[in-house]
Amino acid sequence: MKPSLRKLIEGTAAAALADGEVEPQALLSAVRGSLVDLDLLAEEHRLSKPDTYTRHLLYADPNGLFSILALVWGPGQGSPVHGHHTWCCVGVYAGELTESFYRLSPGDPHPVEVRTVTRPAGDSCFDSGTDGGIHRIVNRSGSIAISIHIYGVGEDKITTGVNRIYPMPA
Repeated sequence: MKPSLRKLIEGTAAAALADGEVEPQALLSAVRGSLVDLDLLAEEHRLSKPDTYTRHLLYADPNGLFSILALVWGPGQGSPVHGHHTWCCVGVYAGELTESFYRLSPGDPHPVEVRTVTRPAGDSCFDSGTDGGIHRIVNRSGSIAISIHIYGVGEDKITTGVNRIYPMPA
């Protein structure tokens, strides 16, 4: 394991509490520190797919407290509109991503976009998973973008315990 990934794991482990909670500022500090480590990712963790963004599991805490992933976004690729069931920290490692935020209106199952933020390499953010945060991430650039995502779930819940997907009007 590369020293830079070990440093991120240790920083995340120090921020993740045994009760499933996390210290957001400590986690953001660990992520921000890793975004400058050019050797954080092995070549296989920088690979993309032509049709959708690609998730690469970098580390899963053996106690199920957190998982660290690298997401590789090809030009034009994006996530669905979603919220999280758990806390999440995202840092842009390479390239640039656009994050759009949404809100729900009473009686309407379709979220409405309320603001958009451009996130360059080195930028990071935290979502507690309890504040109803709904967002979407898209690579609107013409080149690959890579982000580091840390979720407050174990490896077994990466595909089922992280996102709440919202329907969008056709």
